[in-house]
Amino acid sequence: MKNGGFKQGCGLMYEENTLVHNILKSNNPVFAFDFDSKIVFWNNGSELLFNYEKDEVIGKEIPFMTSGSKYEFDFVISRIKEGKCINFKTQKRSKNNEILDLVFFASPLYNDSEVSGVLVNVHDFASIKNLAYIPLENTYCLLKDQKRTFIQIRKLILASLVGGKKTINQISLDAGVNWRTVEKHLTFLIGKKYVAEIFSSEYVRIFELTSFGTNFIKKVEVEELVE
Repeated sequence: MKNGGFKQGCGLMYEENTLVHNILKSNNPVFAFDFDSKIVFWNNGSELLFNYEKDEVIGKEIPFMTSGSKYEFDFVISRIKEGKCINFKTQKRSKNNEILDLVFFASPLYNDSEVSGVLVNVHDFASIKNLAYIPLENTYCLLKDQKRTFIQIRKLILASLVGGKKTINQISLDAGVNWRTVEKHLTFLIGKKYVAEIFSSEYVRIFELTSFGTNFIKKVEVEELVE
């Protein structure tokens, strides 16, 4: 399915017709992905919001998925496979590196009568945050349901730093871990010489991997590949 016909669950069913064409051209962001996290539908609104063109993403992994947010998408997929819908607040990074505060309304994507993926309607959080009638689950609550261990969280933090120097908020976004939790684990990782704090002021702190931390995360990646 490549931006062709699709059907959405939870009361609405869309087929390949004028309505689908209108959704494709709409400035309201809508995208869909299969259970392998590959994009199968990407409309004009998604292009405008995330700055990825359709041809860049169709058939490829969700472009803003990080090592941390994979837990989030895995959780969403598990809900969708049960035929449920889920609304949740999240943060995503656009192609031009802008951090976006969003709300995802996710529902089952049908291929004939089979649930084949996830259809997501995207809204800016600021535009709906005062609408009390919309129940939202926070990304961090979703991630807590995964019951991650301290070791898993620290691996996510270290993996997020492979790309270079980052602030606590940047680590939090890329790792999919609450910033307060990131801050606590960074204290441990600095003490163990995995991470170095290279800048600190009243407003911002910046961290990077040490050579020891870099070697550790490379070793972890190799071990996981072997497993």
